[in-house]
Amino acid sequence: MTQCLRGAYATVNATGWRRCRMAAGRIVRFYVLFSSCSSKHSCGVKYALCFLTFVCLAIANGQTTTSESDEVKEHLIKLEKQSWEAWKNRDGQFFQDFLSDDHVEVGFGGLTNKAEVVAFVGSTVCTVKSYKLDHFEMKMLDKETALLTYWEEQDTVCNKPVPSPCWVSSLYMKRGDKWLNVFYQQTQIQK
Repeated sequence: MTQCLRGAYATVNATGWRRCRMAAGRIVRFYVLFSSCSSKHSCGVKYALCFLTFVCLAIANGQTTTSESDEVKEHLIKLEKQSWEAWKNRDGQFFQDFLSDDHVEVGFGGLTNKAEVVAFVGSTVCTVKSYKLDHFEMKMLDKETALLTYWEEQDTVCNKPVPSPCWVSSLYMKRGDKWLNVFYQQTQIQK
């Protein structure tokens, strides 16, 4: 955390910090220039200082949102990649902790829920030889809901080859202090 102005804390990137410092410098110069004014002008100076402080904090706050969004995106991509490794390694326990209790999955065989996904992943029905993930994008729908989309290609056989490549939609919700996958869907890319 960096201190922008006395009593106002914000996490900001280098550009936001530079802007904040510049605004703070302007406030000080403005104050020094007008502090010698008679008392009838001191009220205007105080209002100007409040306004400039507000502008500085607004800039810093905007930077915080971007930084937090980037952190969430990195975290969700990491979770998504871990889920693919768990899928490859038939680790149903990972999915027990990764999926929300009300999870819905739209796959090539139709709709499934958490219990069905956990059992299926842990079975020997499928063999994942390889996979690739790319083109990750994230859209924050609100502070506790994020949609992750990306491209995947896999060499997987579940009695027959799994359709690939696909675009994936993976919806996460923050429940308590943990991001859980609540919805997952694949759409095959037509060749």
